[in-house]
Formats: sequence, structure tokens, C-alpha cells
Amino acid sequence: MKKNQFIFLLAFLFFAIGNVYSQNYKQPIPSIDAQGKVTDAKGKHIGWVTSDGIIKDAAGVKIAHIDDKGNAVDATGKNLGKASKNGTYLYHVKSGASDSLTVSVPMNGICEVKDKNGKTVLLLHENYKQYGACAMHCLQMKSEHKDMKMK
Repeated sequence: MKKNQFIFLLAFLFFAIGNVYSQNYKQPIPSIDAQGKVTDAKGKHIGWVTSDGIIKDAAGVKIAHIDDKGNAVDATGKNLGKASKNGTYLYHVKSGASDSLTVSVPMNGICEVKDKNGKTVLLLHENYKQYGACAMHCLQMKSEHKDMKMK
């Protein structure tokens, strides 16, 4: 009987220690996968971005798009910001100031989007490098029911 308990204890410890090391120790970061699915830091699906710059919410409703000049335009036609060719996104905030998100060079097909302080705020597939930062910003603002300053 004691031998069975000892074996059970060893097996339990083996699996418990294995699970501790397999946990994700990093801070969760929003992401955009290769199909354009946008998920927030909690892993919740919040929208889509297409390779031609159309941004949709989780229900598939178009909320914004990137026009041929690189402007992020909402569904009413108002300018929300500028998506540069290198993926940098200049956006307007309610206070009237502008801020930006910069996109790194792809490593293994994944780009990092960083804020002005250098903190990684988004991981995105290289297919969406040009529109990813813009899409994430628009979808987060919509999901938080926040207003953006319109130009």
C-alpha cells in the first residue's frame, strides 16, 4: 500500500513540476495571426484585418479602412490617423496631440509593434505589417467604447 502511495506521489510531483515550467511567464500581448484574426491580451477575438486594409469588428461589421493615401478612415469617412508604408501608425488622441506606434522588421514571420516608450503592445503576422498597428488601435478603442479625436 505504501509503495503505491509513494509511486502516486512521485507521478504527481513529476506532472506538477512539468506544468509549472510550461506556463507562459510573459505578459500576455494582443496579436494578429496569419489569417488576420485580431485577439486582445486575454485571447478574446475582437476583430479582423484584411490584407487590403479593411478593419472589421468581431461581428464582421466594417469599422474602418486604410485608403490609397494611407489614411485610416472610419465608417463615417472621418480621418483617424495615418498608416505609413513601413507600418508606423500615427494616431490622434482626444487631447489633440498625436502619438505613434512603430513596427519592427519581421523575425520568423512575426513583427512587434512598440509604443513611444519601447514597450511591445502587439505581435502581428508580417502579412499585416502595414495595417496591423492601425487595426489594433481602432479595435481596442471600439471595444473600450472610447472616442478618438477626428481630424
